Amino acid sequence: MRRIVIAVAVLLLSSLACTLTLDDIEPTPIPPTFTPRPTQTAIAQQPSSTPSPTIQASATPSPTSTATATMTPSLTPLPSSTPFPQVGLTYDQYGSLEVNSQLANGLTRPYLSFIYVDDQTDRLPEGTPAPEVVMEVIYIVPPDGGSRIPVVELPASTEDDIFWSPTGDYLAYLLREDPATAGLYILNTRLGITIRMFDLDTLQPRGIPGHQPVWKPDGTQLAITLPTAYETDIFLLTPDGSSFNNVTNSASYDFWPAWSPDGRYLAFVSDRDTCLTWLPGQPNTCDRPGATPPTSGKLYLLDTQSGQVQKVNDIPLNSPPRWINNRYLSVTSGILDPLAGSSDVWVYDIEAGSSWQVTPDDDALYTGVAWNDDASQVVYQRAADVTSIVSADRLGTVVQSTDEYSFPRFGLAADWSPNGDYVALGGRNGQCPYGLMVYTDEFELVNIPSISVLACEPLYSPTGNYLAFTGISTAPGQDGRVDIYLTNPSGVGLRSMTSTLRGPVQMLGWVGPIPN
Repeated sequence: MRRIVIAVAVLLLSSLACTLTLDDIEPTPIPPTFTPRPTQTAIAQQPSSTPSPTIQASATPSPTSTATATMTPSLTPLPSSTPFPQVGLTYDQYGSLEVNSQLANGLTRPYLSFIYVDDQTDRLPEGTPAPEVVMEVIYIVPPDGGSRIPVVELPASTEDDIFWSPTGDYLAYLLREDPATAGLYILNTRLGITIRMFDLDTLQPRGIPGHQPVWKPDGTQLAITLPTAYETDIFLLTPDGSSFNNVTNSASYDFWPAWSPDGRYLAFVSDRDTCLTWLPGQPNTCDRPGATPPTSGKLYLLDTQSGQVQKVNDIPLNSPPRWINNRYLSVTSGILDPLAGSSDVWVYDIEAGSSWQVTPDDDALYTGVAWNDDASQVVYQRAADVTSIVSADRLGTVVQSTDEYSFPRFGLAADWSPNGDYVALGGRNGQCPYGLMVYTDEFELVNIPSISVLACEPLYSPTGNYLAFTGISTAPGQDGRVDIYLTNPSGVGLRSMTSTLRGPVQMLGWVGPIPN
């Protein structure tokens, strides 16, 4: 019996020893390239799967999610457009610069402002590399003589996105060079302080054309169209950032603000009459796949004192409104479409609540519309089988017309003297076929247009004492040179304000208060 027990014990010990021996054996190493491990930059290999159809880009990308079984469609509609974040002031990128004493003390009369682009390439020593960033300088110059005053130097990519406050106390401008600092800035010209109000992404009003900030006539506020969650609204901003308010605050598109000359009313265009909301999931929403922002709407009026908004009438507008005076507004349809084949000119009487079409309904193209200050006369170019320049009264009755001069398509610029005695005509956007033309209020030509200096963008000073324009020289040795010129109101007494500058110039307009 003892022998049997001993034999069994021996067998058990042998089995245990074999087990311990097997646990201590090192496994055969596997080459490290056999199964790659995921790293921070490599994606772990997954088993192959059946290729799925290529996903086409949609209007609003949806977040990538883990594949699951076929899902039951949700009852909650998804937005067809991506909501913008909450609009707010950036209010950063502070800067300072030295300002001229005349600016620091405040302008007391109108000055002429222009852009001068100085690339310096023709004055650098041979072999010297050109500057990486070409700069432009904003100048003001007194019309009665005196030195040019530099205001600020900006990258030339700003171009003419420069917006003077009427008093000259502030200058708004766009910077685009560096995405980290790009946006809308305001310069306090009396203190020499600059600050970014909005970054560049905030300033994209969903593709609405003709968009730019607009100063209140007294220079205390800036009206600007900004994208809100699913539409656009009009905001009022004080230049020091102390006040920033959404004054239209609707679920529709509100755009193209325009201040009345007295600063009380803000005219704007809105689609709220046809689109009550663009919010996804709301009853009768205009938000749907493929929907695009509106390019037209009805004319509305905001009383900035009471906050009340009223629709002026039911006539659709596809162009920004322009105030003639505190009572009358004018709109030219189709001026934002360079391919438009026809257009119309309308007038809106705010006091009477009436409106009428000034131009005939004849499928002609009416451009270069300019009204005198009391809205009694208008000048425009009519382009059809024959192109002519027309003078008409407020109701559209033609007083005079001439086909002796014709400008390219959308190529006429005209401006009336403040007292209504003269109207000056010239070209636009570099298309300037004639010298300066000045007509009387009875549409009689005062002077024979010059052939040595071709005229663009004529603009009377607010006082009416001076007439400024951009001139293109045709004189031998200066063919094509562009300068800013001044004359008296009738177009006589030509003198250049920029003849000593060596780079391109572009007129911005008049800035500064009218003396009491």
